[in-house]
Amino acid sequence: MIDQKWHIIAAFAKGAELLHTEPGTEQYVLHRNQNDPNTFYVTELYTDQAAVDAHMAGQVMAALGGGLGDAVESFDLQFANPVVGGD
Repeated sequence: MIDQKWHIIAAFAKGAELLHTEPGTEQYVLHRNQNDPNTFYVTELYTDQAAVDAHMAGQVMAALGGGLGDAVESFDLQFANPVVGGD
């Protein structure tokens, strides 16, 4: 049986291929916890609320939903605004 974490990685890899179809998506990154390889975080950055809305209704979300299956036990959706950053 394939470990569920690989389903998560594969689903996000497929979603990443579709990001160019979403105007306003500036960043979309899957992170893996160093201490718990079964815990993932996603950071996303959009130009405005319209871009967020388009993402939520777009191909990337559809691809993720179909690819994740039962791999996600729970999630905590939080919204934030960038304060300080760099290249």
